[in-house]
Amino acid sequence: MSELVKIPMASAEYLARFDRPYVGLIASDRPRVFESVVAALLPFNFRLANTELVTTGTLADHKVIFRLPERGISFQFGAEEYKFAKDGSSWSTAEEDALVLLAAERALLDASGAKVDSCLATLAMHLQPIAKTRDEILAPFVPEPFKPLVKNRQPQTFGNHLKWDDGDVLLDFSVALANGIFLRLSSQFQGQPLLPDILTKVRSDEEMLFGILGIEEATNA
Repeated sequence: MSELVKIPMASAEYLARFDRPYVGLIASDRPRVFESVVAALLPFNFRLANTELVTTGTLADHKVIFRLPERGISFQFGAEEYKFAKDGSSWSTAEEDALVLLAAERALLDASGAKVDSCLATLAMHLQPIAKTRDEILAPFVPEPFKPLVKNRQPQTFGNHLKWDDGDVLLDFSVALANGIFLRLSSQFQGQPLLPDILTKVRSDEEMLFGILGIEEATNA
């Protein structure tokens, strides 16, 4: 039987990289693209006061950031990429949040003519076991040769990081929650797949990882 966990903290990020730098996005084309994204976000209660223009650092650092604070959402673009981020993410609001991303994304791409070469979807969450300790849940993932070393010692950190061509997984102690586990999962995609397909892949990977860890989110937590 799976161990129940709470997920008090979670975030999601979608990063799309262009096929080349579009310098106009931080120069002559920026006002037009800016107005297009603003118009797309207005139906989601966007306010101009929640916009930030970054013009310090190298040209690659220049960007425009749009925030929807009540939704925990931000959308930003620069010459090389654009990024959507959601704090307090949950699968229960994923479809609603996706509407914001799709609206801002379409406005940006239509107004700029930029093309997406690849994208990266990342989930990060802090898990808190309800019945067991985090050490009990993570014990099976300590490499066998190291178990004698930790038998009578209390680990202060725990790091398992697996990386492959199209993503990675990071498993560690949570620094934000007592008896917490930090889990980060990233999936890389070539081109620009449909967002529902990306969400399906990410959710499938999350469910697989939960199965490997032997955990399940407590729905009433």
